[in-house]
Amino acid sequence: MRPVRHATIAVAAAFTLAVSAAFTLVMPGAANAAPSAWGDNCPSSYFCVWDGYSGTGHICKWQDDSYNWYEECSWADTAHPKSVYNHGTSGLGVRLYRYPGMQSEIGDCVTQGKKVNLAGNYFIGSHEWNCY
Repeated sequence: MRPVRHATIAVAAAFTLAVSAAFTLVMPGAANAAPSAWGDNCPSSYFCVWDGYSGTGHICKWQDDSYNWYEECSWADTAHPKSVYNHGTSGLGVRLYRYPGMQSEIGDCVTQGKKVNLAGNYFIGSHEWNCY
């Protein structure tokens, strides 16, 4: 009886070790597979804005000026924008305005390539590509 019992314990130990090794090998790959948010869905030459921080959540994107976000972005009048990314290629920065029609400038110029988390406690009504 003893040899069978030792063999069973040895097989169980080997199985546990093999399963542990398999999870160790799989888990790092799974962590690396998670996509980064910034820019994953913001094409080159666009200015993008999200309702979540760090480029997450719902997105609106423009290649040109926007005189009225509320008409062009489905969530702009109900959710505060929380992050922006100037993925433009012209060299111009983007200026943000609190109201439609480029009224009441907000914050600094969002220069080309810049990713910014906003305070997230105000609405934005328009923007234009006009700064450096």
